[in-house]
Amino acid sequence: MKTTLRILTAFCLFAFGTYSSQAQLTAGSIAPDFTATDINGTTYHLYDYLDQGKTVVIDVSATWCGPCWSYHNSGALEDLYTLYGPGGTDEMMVFYIEGDAATTLADLNGTGSNTQGNWVAGTPYPIIDNASIANSYAIRYFPTIYMICPDRVVREVGQLPTADMYTAREECSIATQAVDAGITNSMTALNFTPASCTGVTIKCRICNYGTTPLTSATIDLTDGVNVLQTNNWTGSLLTYESALITFTGVSGVPGYNNVTATVSNPNGQADPNIANNSRSQSFLIYSGVGGAAVTEDHTSAVFPPTDWYNINGGNQNAGWSRSAAGFTAAGSAKMDFYNSPSGDVDALILPSVDLSTYDNAIMTFSIAAATYSTSNDNIKIKVSTNCGTTWNPIWNKTGASLATVGSMTSAFTPSSAAQWRSESVNLSNFTGTNRTNVMIKFECLSAGGNNAYIDDINMTLTTGVKTITQAIAFDLFPNPATQRAQVDFSLDKSGDVTMEVIDKMGKLVYSYTESAMSPGMHSFEMNTTDFAKGIYTVNIKSDTGSSQKKLVVE
Repeated sequence: MKTTLRILTAFCLFAFGTYSSQAQLTAGSIAPDFTATDINGTTYHLYDYLDQGKTVVIDVSATWCGPCWSYHNSGALEDLYTLYGPGGTDEMMVFYIEGDAATTLADLNGTGSNTQGNWVAGTPYPIIDNASIANSYAIRYFPTIYMICPDRVVREVGQLPTADMYTAREECSIATQAVDAGITNSMTALNFTPASCTGVTIKCRICNYGTTPLTSATIDLTDGVNVLQTNNWTGSLLTYESALITFTGVSGVPGYNNVTATVSNPNGQADPNIANNSRSQSFLIYSGVGGAAVTEDHTSAVFPPTDWYNINGGNQNAGWSRSAAGFTAAGSAKMDFYNSPSGDVDALILPSVDLSTYDNAIMTFSIAAATYSTSNDNIKIKVSTNCGTTWNPIWNKTGASLATVGSMTSAFTPSSAAQWRSESVNLSNFTGTNRTNVMIKFECLSAGGNNAYIDDINMTLTTGVKTITQAIAFDLFPNPATQRAQVDFSLDKSGDVTMEVIDKMGKLVYSYTESAMSPGMHSFEMNTTDFAKGIYTVNIKSDTGSSQKKLVVE
């Protein structure tokens, strides 16, 4: 059973140019509309189907992607379309979206050089070859299966069997009453927890689930006892149209807080359907601002430790927890990638540190991690100097570069010191005047792979000549590469960035430059099918530094 589930959650990692650190669209986002023509010349408009009250499933895949091909051949979406599509109960619609711009019609028909087989034969639902749709949905990996409700709210459902896919539709609200205002599930979006040292901004989206226009409503934000804020909204919303409601300066006590948004009085009437009237949202008020250097070996059974924060990205049975396994002593922080759905983002935030009187800061830690097949779980270390409003990535490892052991089909638990690796990150860019509140987090993006463990976190703070941090840190995968290779890199400062590939004879075989790139995480992707098999050097250069790694092309 476990093996079957793991196969169904596999995916192919693939990036389109540059991307932000946030993977995919956040669950609860409003689906970008599209009008597109399929390979047979028929044009489809997404919102037309949503306006008809239909739930839409889009399979964003690539013809060369093995896991995509496996899910396609499972027949799950074919059966969904047959049973519940236009020829069945007419409750749903299914689209295949080809997400790779390089794909040809021959590839889709199984006769090209970049395909797993014939994707057209036996596929009853429309096939749309339009990578711009994948771009608009911020696709980072194939396949990505999105479900879009009539109210335009989108969520990633993954590679579900037919029955489970239809059951997932039950989370969508369908218009049946003349007057019906509701709160969409965008308020409780996965992978998003508003956080601040003081007040936060809480957003919810009201939607007209009635068959007549919605022109007014009352939205109350409560803490379970007291009404914190009220918004008396007026406007005009047709069926399934929505409006964003924003509450600013929502305060709470240190730690986790919970608020509920409730809509009432639609068009000055009693709401006949109260089932969709309320949504709850947790938020976090950081405590312990400006403390001493962090030292943590996780020998205590308390988790998370005092003034740490564990941000769970959706699957409440996975994410971060304490493990008895440790490097130098019993205990570590475990990231349960093994049971986390692909796309989940979980974070472990360390206590705030006052670095204002120091010139140099180094954080060391030990890590143990395994992969599952070819999975590419990702861990980033990010730093904030403004109470978590923005985060600057400074360390990033994915898949094989993250792992300290090989691939395992069972859940990984480190059993010896040889399975651990020491890591060090330079925090000196965040020291000095006014740096009284420096926060650090381990942020994890699950690929449904295998577990990772963090132990023996120590900060060393010194004064003196300030250390200059490395300008570029980058990750290269897959390595060895056959068709494509991706470079993920972090910039401390804005500037021009050049990627060069040099063969073993010193000849430049590939070069790409992008100007005025902003600080943060970025990605380059290159087609390696034009490279001869062998060993290459990949150089990443910016205005302030450079780094290089070896690439094997097979």
